[in-house]
Amino acid sequence: MEIFKMIIYIFGIIILIVFILSNTISIRFKKRVKNEIRTLKDNQDSIKGGEIGMKDISHLPDNVKKWLIKSGVVGSTWKKYAYIEEKGYMKLDMDKDKWIYSSAKHYVGLIEPSFVWSVKAEMMPFVYTYGRDLFLEGIGSLEMRVLNILKVVDVYNGNKLNQSTFQRYLMEMPWYPQAALNRNMKWTSIDKYTAKVVMSHRGVVGEVYYYFNDEGEVQKVSAMRYKDIKPNSPMFNCIGEVTEYKVVDHKIIPNKVNVIWKLPNIDYNWFNVEVTKIEYN
Repeated sequence: MEIFKMIIYIFGIIILIVFILSNTISIRFKKRVKNEIRTLKDNQDSIKGGEIGMKDISHLPDNVKKWLIKSGVVGSTWKKYAYIEEKGYMKLDMDKDKWIYSSAKHYVGLIEPSFVWSVKAEMMPFVYTYGRDLFLEGIGSLEMRVLNILKVVDVYNGNKLNQSTFQRYLMEMPWYPQAALNRNMKWTSIDKYTAKVVMSHRGVVGEVYYYFNDEGEVQKVSAMRYKDIKPNSPMFNCIGEVTEYKVVDHKIIPNKVNVIWKLPNIDYNWFNVEVTKIEYN
């Protein structure tokens, strides 16, 4: 009986230490993310007052104009950044039919291209992974921690990471379509339903294809991205397929999107995401 009590006591001490350590690291992590969000906001240049008008989209191809009119950007006021809340399911192993629930908070710069995305994913009951993905001042970074203690991913800067995170920013513009008005973006019409956007930002070049329907809504986006950043890793086509739209702040945005990697011999649907909240500020 005494041995059993001792085991319970030791186990309790271990749990307490893990809790204290996790809480301490969590506080530091949240403080760092808060500082990154502050930097994102501070980097947004001053914006013109008033509404976005037809003159502001006059330089764009017709199908892109149609999208920005349909989405509600034309007629809205200029904003500096967006705040997005998301939930969804991730499939981390393409060979297993296991989906992991996740929730995320997402800040996006509308003038200076940038984002800070923090996520909490339930790997198994009561076991969570916390992470942060960002593109800030031309640099990408990704960090993931199990229980906020064990660091399983920690990568910063590098050509592949910077390019992949910048591609993500360009692919997700249907959630913050005002960003498409950035004068450093070059939009080209491929055909009636397809347009390409190319942008060079702080030494990082991105290229994304947009696919529209007859109503001017974005049906799909695609870009070549690095799935991982190992030295010999190739690029694969990454696709975001829209499955549902909704009106947010008088703008029509895709609120449900399936993210798919086009890999050799398989289409790997790894993330199904739903936007639950968007604010433009």
